[in-house]
Amino acid sequence: MLTHPRRTRVRLLQVIDGGLFAVALGLAYFFRATFPLLNLPQLEAFSHHLWLFPAVAALGPLMLASQGFYDRPRLTSRFSLLLVIFRAGALATFALIVIVFLLRVHFARSVILLVGGFGSVLVYARHEVVRWLEETRMASEQFRRRVLWIGTPGENARIRAALSAGEKDLIVDAGEFDPRQAPPDELRRRLHHDGINAVVLSLVEIDPSQVAPLLTMCEREGVEAIVRPGLKAASPHRFAVDQLGGEPVLHYRAQSAPRSHLVIKKVGDYVGGFVLLVMFAPAYAVVALAVVLSSGRPLIFRQTRAGLNGRPFTLYKFRTMAVDAAGRQAELAHRNEMTGPVFKVSSDPRVTRLGRLLRRHSLDELPQLWNVLRGEMSLVGPRPLPVEEVARFDDDAHRRRLSVKPGLTCLWQISGRNDIADFDDWVRLDLDYIDQWSLWLDFKILVATVPVMLLGRGGR
Repeated sequence: MLTHPRRTRVRLLQVIDGGLFAVALGLAYFFRATFPLLNLPQLEAFSHHLWLFPAVAALGPLMLASQGFYDRPRLTSRFSLLLVIFRAGALATFALIVIVFLLRVHFARSVILLVGGFGSVLVYARHEVVRWLEETRMASEQFRRRVLWIGTPGENARIRAALSAGEKDLIVDAGEFDPRQAPPDELRRRLHHDGINAVVLSLVEIDPSQVAPLLTMCEREGVEAIVRPGLKAASPHRFAVDQLGGEPVLHYRAQSAPRSHLVIKKVGDYVGGFVLLVMFAPAYAVVALAVVLSSGRPLIFRQTRAGLNGRPFTLYKFRTMAVDAAGRQAELAHRNEMTGPVFKVSSDPRVTRLGRLLRRHSLDELPQLWNVLRGEMSLVGPRPLPVEEVARFDDDAHRRRLSVKPGLTCLWQISGRNDIADFDDWVRLDLDYIDQWSLWLDFKILVATVPVMLLGRGGR
């Protein structure tokens, strides 16, 4: 609740803390240059290193944020707060040392070491000043917002009890208003005489016809209205306010990943797919020639697979089976080693001798880089299944693996591939990937795929 003013407050504090770390750099340089008891070499002019000021100003708040400094409640003990601040100062110092080393810049190490200490002291002093100001009557009157709760008593009580310590710091509770019991004029009177800055309108059990007049009244009075739909979802962070047909709507995304990260992933798929396609061009030629010479044509195996949200697409692979393999699958049904709707058979008699080698090292998957460039697949994602196998899913939860683009490699690929015989374990790995997705996880999977391909672990 009220995240916008809190974010604004945090951004302001981060700017102030960045300025304090920049001041700490200046103090460290002055202390090192003028302290009479230190018989140290003369420092060179600081004008040669002005770029350090913005670097330190950025590193200070960044390290404080990494330690959760801006998320801590006001009631945190001073000792634990000091530990967090000085730990962040030490990390900022270390990061600055690394930057100076990588850039091969000659700068007094004593100054760099002092920056973290001076910066930590200044930030702690700032925190104590802000804490003192927040406890004054002026802060209660000027820096916090008087909030009126509109809705049923039960819903108002529930959302009040769920407030975090940080949210409670931002508001003054001005009571509640039940539109089912009190006339609209009573709300107007409350807004006039109680100095209300914002209302929280809970829509649960409220007549929809009452909502528009309540919002219109708030607009006329210049009072902010925070509408609470009362929806319960797996992750509130997946909600975003959008517009559709000129009206505000709530957009619930299946993934909680930041949009910017998803854009980076998409760009990385196209760039990485093109680079890998060029890199493996010689392998394409060798494998293509070997397939044609060993078992004739067709060279490429095409199959309809389920893509994003189950949308069918044509997947390409180097052919590793006999030409009549599809017609012989029924006679091998009794040998299926995978539980669930998926068909997997070790020592499949339909696989050619060359095909076994290609499968073991995943070389038959190389043509799927073309699927990546077409936007049908990603470099990393759950492996795509044939549409007929997807149609046999007996658990709707299994379809959630279709909520992201299928990929060339995935957690299943690097965790044993065909050695995993339980389809539920396969799905669990895919859902773990979806729920824990990050750019860093994609990078780790891509790196881990290399030895799997080279050693042929789990391939059949």
